[in-house]
Amino acid sequence: MASKSAYTSHPGKLLATAGAIGVGVVQLPFWMLYFLAASRRPNPKWTYQQALGVFIVKSYLTWTAVIELKTPLSLKSGSEGDRFVVIKPGPSDKYIGVVDQDAEVKPETIGGTWYPARPRSGSAVGKVVLHFHGGAYVVGDGRDSDAGFAAKTILANTAATHMFAPQYRLASNPGGRFPSQLQDAISSLLYLTDELGIPAEKITVSGDSAGGHLTIALLRYIADNPDAKVASPACAWLWSPWADPEGALTLGNMKLHRNAPTDYLDERVGKWGANSLKPSEASGITLAHPNIKFLGNPFATPTPLLFLTGASEILYDHNVQLYEEFKAVEGNKVDLEVIADGVHDVILAGQWVRFTKEAALAAKVAGEFWDANE
Repeated sequence: MASKSAYTSHPGKLLATAGAIGVGVVQLPFWMLYFLAASRRPNPKWTYQQALGVFIVKSYLTWTAVIELKTPLSLKSGSEGDRFVVIKPGPSDKYIGVVDQDAEVKPETIGGTWYPARPRSGSAVGKVVLHFHGGAYVVGDGRDSDAGFAAKTILANTAATHMFAPQYRLASNPGGRFPSQLQDAISSLLYLTDELGIPAEKITVSGDSAGGHLTIALLRYIADNPDAKVASPACAWLWSPWADPEGALTLGNMKLHRNAPTDYLDERVGKWGANSLKPSEASGITLAHPNIKFLGNPFATPTPLLFLTGASEILYDHNVQLYEEFKAVEGNKVDLEVIADGVHDVILAGQWVRFTKEAALAAKVAGEFWDANE
């Protein structure tokens, strides 16, 4: 495990926070004036609100990565009320292969939030989206403040009647290294298919950024382990998927990318996430494992895949490469949607970076892709 920065514990954390606030107080007024002219925005086609939103979100994410701000997870319902449910793991024979190689990481009880409401017993359930939130595996919880915008946007622009967002274990918390998130993804799908009896053909699995990575990991697990008898979802939406956590450990990969000025991602976020996700040496698994590193490791899947990426985001090239690699596998049904001038993960961050219209249009495309592949 990489050594911790002096800013991840007190008093360094307080000093970093004070510094970030001080820098923000100085920089924000400058950028507010600077971006008034479209020609001075990172992308001249962006609105003033988009340019300012990207700056603010990038500043915030950089601060969270520097101090490694923890996201505590709770199994209490909170403000979500009865929309929040607690899920127990499925039968042990559903967790085999790569998810059973770390003796210290076992399936656990997790929570999850339903949108717009929790399905009632005996009530008809239409199309359901199983959505895994983003956050580099170190932040996020799928609750209203995290996945609420994604849920609202997806439900308003597709034929889905419900969305379920699991609160999978975070790598930044104790016991959260790989394969804990994949175990939780399996538990979430089993909850829908086995406990609630929702047919797999009515389920689309969806994920943004790290959640997109988790979506691919779940599909790979299903493909590699037919003996586990986990049903394949009808469709998959991959929003700016993070396909290569190992690559995040190479400093400069993101900072030197041509889209670095037009995205809110900071390489310190990816490095924090990758180091936290890293499997134990005893498991014999590394970040280069084909169930973690998907660039260069495509596989056959019966689930149609839609990759959605922003033309202005740092992961654009990786997303296009991923699309091309999966499309080249015989039998796969794959498509690509490029969001013009879009930044990373508009389905999650659209409300904060003011790409709400772009997110809605992308969701509509995702819904049409599902309809066309029924």
